[in-house]
Amino acid sequence: MPFTIHCAEMFGDVFICQFPFTSGTASKIRPALVLFDLEQDAIICRVTGILRTGALDVTLKGWQTAGLLKPSVARLGHIVTAEKSVFVRS
Repeated sequence: MPFTIHCAEMFGDVFICQFPFTSGTASKIRPALVLFDLEQDAIICRVTGILRTGALDVTLKGWQTAGLLKPSVARLGHIVTAEKSVFVRS
């Protein structure tokens, strides 16, 4: 049987959460973009207002509609799996 991920529920939504630093020793409250909805968890990437042009940085259109305070990018190089219970709507 093929493996299927149902990701339409939250895909593309922006939430505020405790996003861990790469070291895993600390975290920061920041916006995150949902890439995949995994029932109790979600795969998310970091969102920042520091506009960079790296290969894995994607400019977010509709940033105001998403509740962000300024133009932002999704940093696809910073992806984690997080429990949805820690999300707060932006």
